[in-house]
Amino acid sequence: MKGIISKYKSEIAVFSVITILYLLITISFYTKTTVFYDTHEAWDVLLDTDTGVLFKWNTFAVSPDNSKHILFLPIVSIIAYPIYLLSQILTKYGFDFDSTYGMGLAILQIIVSSTSITLIYNHIKKLNISKITLLLIIGIMAASFPQIFMSLSIERFIYAQMSIVVFVVLVGKLKNKESYLIDILAIPLLGITVTNIYLYFINLLLQFKLNIKKILKHIGVFTLATYVILIITKSYDSLFSVGEIVQYNTQFLTPVSLFEKLKMTILRLIYPTLYFPGHELVNNQMNQNGDVNKIFLIIIMIVFIGAIIGGIKNYKQRIPQLCLGTLLGNIILHGVIGYNLKNANIMTIHFSFAIIILLAYLATTLDTKKTKIFNIFLIVTLSTIIISNIQGFIEMLNLGISIYPK
Repeated sequence: MKGIISKYKSEIAVFSVITILYLLITISFYTKTTVFYDTHEAWDVLLDTDTGVLFKWNTFAVSPDNSKHILFLPIVSIIAYPIYLLSQILTKYGFDFDSTYGMGLAILQIIVSSTSITLIYNHIKKLNISKITLLLIIGIMAASFPQIFMSLSIERFIYAQMSIVVFVVLVGKLKNKESYLIDILAIPLLGITVTNIYLYFINLLLQFKLNIKKILKHIGVFTLATYVILIITKSYDSLFSVGEIVQYNTQFLTPVSLFEKLKMTILRLIYPTLYFPGHELVNNQMNQNGDVNKIFLIIIMIVFIGAIIGGIKNYKQRIPQLCLGTLLGNIILHGVIGYNLKNANIMTIHFSFAIIILLAYLATTLDTKKTKIFNIFLIVTLSTIIISNIQGFIEMLNLGISIYPK
């Protein structure tokens, strides 16, 4: 035990610091407002999230989700259901059920989020970049808008991020070795958020190239395992409504010109990967509007371009390949196809981690002098992220207190 603690002491420290930080932020909200978990079944109160509705439906422990999230309930309820039962028990001793359950789910999400960050820290640490660079990059991820927002707001997204991070990290650890474990770990990619399964197929193509026999063999294992789990969990009914869900979601496609899509991709999708999104308050709702801070926009574009360069310079390695694939996949889905591009900030959690990892790979290509300049840039970036998010989350807190007071 002592050996494990000694080996992973820095990971334990990162996990603990982030968990405590997120917990303190959560408490500052949850003691004053219910806006992050109970919005009285109102949709889209905070930047297009479904928080209040999902909470009332109890999608996390009891109610099955739709076919965009076919295995979300079976996977998440393994831990969320005991929290639900404990909250019910505590009501007998005078505790308010909604408050207790909301806080319990928030703690679970904080643990999930901190785990994802720690896994990424563990991988980046092995790249042998300077310790200051490492801490600054992880600090940027921990302070970023999507990481904090999706850790606090009772939603599905933080679980989706963890499924992607675990998959990417495991692929990296296997070092191109053939393993059926990859097929099994692809099930949460499909089950928590269906569209994320693209990453599994990207990995198959990267690993086996045009070896159709091996690709089909692994897809067969994945399909069989998924089928068994769907039968065991009785989640197969949602498969019959896939067509209806696809048809329903066509309303979220953004029918604008290519130039306008490019503009919205930069302002509404890329910008919120670090910074609090441009927004306005309308009818007691915080809506994304693309009106962003121009200085912060310049910084995020430098970060984004730097991440891509870091991936290209390390393209022969599997994790940079998957991270570039993650960026490309999300830009195609939201930027080119235009799915939910108007409120794309809630989707950034699915790929913001890839930018963080690729920044670390960029750092491996820099000499000592360039590393010092890079670190200064990272300090500036982290500082502006903190300023942006403090301002934005204070607005969220004030909105919550005024409309959904505790």
